[in-house]
Amino acid sequence: MAQTTPQVPASIRLGNVKWEMGATVGTLVDVGALKSAKWEYRSTPVKVKSANAGVLYSGVKDEECGVSGDLYEVNLERLGSFYSGVLTHATVAAAPVPITDEVQVLTGTTENVLTYRNGAGTEVASIAVTNGAGTTTWRRDCDYVINVNANGYTTIARAYPKAICTTLADITVATPALTYTTAAGTFVSGLAVGDHIIVSGAHFAGNNGVKTVTAVTGSVITVAEACTAEIPADGGSFTITRGGIASGTSTLVDYTYTPLASRTLKGGGLTTFTASVCRFTNTNSAGKIFRITVFSATPDTGIVLDFPEDDSEDPLVCPISMTGVPDTTLTAGEQLFEIYDEQA
Repeated sequence: MAQTTPQVPASIRLGNVKWEMGATVGTLVDVGALKSAKWEYRSTPVKVKSANAGVLYSGVKDEECGVSGDLYEVNLERLGSFYSGVLTHATVAAAPVPITDEVQVLTGTTENVLTYRNGAGTEVASIAVTNGAGTTTWRRDCDYVINVNANGYTTIARAYPKAICTTLADITVATPALTYTTAAGTFVSGLAVGDHIIVSGAHFAGNNGVKTVTAVTGSVITVAEACTAEIPADGGSFTITRGGIASGTSTLVDYTYTPLASRTLKGGGLTTFTASVCRFTNTNSAGKIFRITVFSATPDTGIVLDFPEDDSEDPLVCPISMTGVPDTTLTAGEQLFEIYDEQA
């Protein structure tokens, strides 16, 4: 018969982990497919006994963590990162490859990852972004922003829209001057020639939508697109935001990426490791995470590549074992590891 029941069922963990490592917590990179992931906390007990008053002190010394796993992906760049300071990773670039009309749907301000990356992990070149019809060229840092993530992929996101005015009822639209003029005050600063704006709330539909700024002052915005004469008495209540890409818009991205022709990993003669942060993350079916972070880890073994037989169904694996020690730049009591739990 059962002697008890689970006390906190959510603390029963299922599944494996994602292993990330990097120079800092903010630059962690996924090392890929693995098996046999293991973390452990180790220390040496210390007790000071008196001759006549029992134990005077009980504690620990030599605190450390073990982090290990068998990597299926024998990636020289990742191996070089594990053995940073001792092994040297280098690359040889291949010929640049142009990409045309890669579809990216930009929603909110969430980053989208471009399909192809530079072998060197740098930003891809010659980025040009248009609307889905290819008729409007979007402007970087006005309509969209570009970044490079920790895995070396270039990302694109819709720029955060900046409010130039909100429900402003005193705007006059003049044509053929193509101007939007506010009578009572000034527009919020931050617009420049070439920027795109989204106009909404105008009485006449032709005055709404995406417009391209050709001139701007504190109270007048001149645009390139056709508009209809409108005065405040028509009843418009204008909202204007900087950035022409509405959330959920499909864009076409052109760019050029440079893949690698080869990689090399070299060793011999360098003897001091550069410590890395290692992190294990388990995510359950509800999207909740159980995460272990070790703040200063270095390898405690070399590299072993035990090649399988040609007819073996098992691929080559590369065992990696790291030892973490306290990072004395952190607060005492928090120097070695952190376990973070959303699951239980």
